Amino acid sequence: MWTPNDGNNIEERGRVNNGSDLVVMDERAIAAAMPVPNVATLNVTKSSKVHIGPKFVSVTQNVQNAEMVKELPLPRYLWNVVKNSSRTERLVCAAALIVLIVCITLIVHFTVQSTKSGSGGDRPPHEWNITREMWLAQSFNSTDIHEKFEPLMLVIVQHTVSGECTKFAQCAAELRTMQGWYIALHHYDIPYNFIIGNDGRVYEGRGWNKEGAHTFGYNRCSVGIGFVGDYRGERPHHTQVTDKQLNRTRMLLEDGVRMGYLRPDFLIVGAKDIQDTASPGSNLLQALYLFNNYDHKQRFRGLNCTQIQEKFGDQPLQI
Repeated sequence: MWTPNDGNNIEERGRVNNGSDLVVMDERAIAAAMPVPNVATLNVTKSSKVHIGPKFVSVTQNVQNAEMVKELPLPRYLWNVVKNSSRTERLVCAAALIVLIVCITLIVHFTVQSTKSGSGGDRPPHEWNITREMWLAQSFNSTDIHEKFEPLMLVIVQHTVSGECTKFAQCAAELRTMQGWYIALHHYDIPYNFIIGNDGRVYEGRGWNKEGAHTFGYNRCSVGIGFVGDYRGERPHHTQVTDKQLNRTRMLLEDGVRMGYLRPDFLIVGAKDIQDTASPGSNLLQALYLFNNYDHKQRFRGLNCTQIQEKFGDQPLQI
């Protein structure tokens, strides 16, 4: 770096030596004004930063070969498969196809039949009198009523305190469940001689002339009828008695008289009338009051079957 004094010294030395004026210039300006040299020959020895001649670059490329498959129409494709298969394979495929067609046909058939049955409403095998075979009861041997009590003079009504059923299929399923429970737990058949469903139909339990298990002390000399549901009127969700249930009960009892299983002057009571129990529920008991042969005098209370027979067996029952 120059100082002003350095310039004066140079100027003075120039004048002393040459005796003429001397102009001093900056080396950087001189270098900028110089022309760019044209390099014709350049020698480079062992330099990693300089490359002379053409440059070759190594390129690695993975090429995937894909086979193009032309899609065939389905009929032609199936024909090719069949044509290229063996006779055994064709027979197996034909058998499988036949089985598939049969299965589809059966499914469609039963679906249509089920739809028709559902749309046609409740269609029981009988209008109101459903036998054990009709509701698919389990076979069970029950004790016959002793001949000394025949024909019977007493009909006892209970309620099952079970779920309600408003269609034949529901009631049949409810009775099968009920019977299975009694057989598994108590080792005896469904306890009632007859059951009245909420659909207004009469379902055969143990049937006529069979000793029931519905009312302790009275089973040998009575017919037990169980109404499906809980008829305790004081309960918030109690079962309602329908006119159809009552009418079908009357029809059942009329058949009993006609076939000789009941005395013409038989009496009907609720279980509550002869025992300390809530059955058949206040709602159902009120409905029994409307029966012409209801025992308002409660004359059977406190008596066993033998005492009832001795007291009323040979005399008419006055209402």
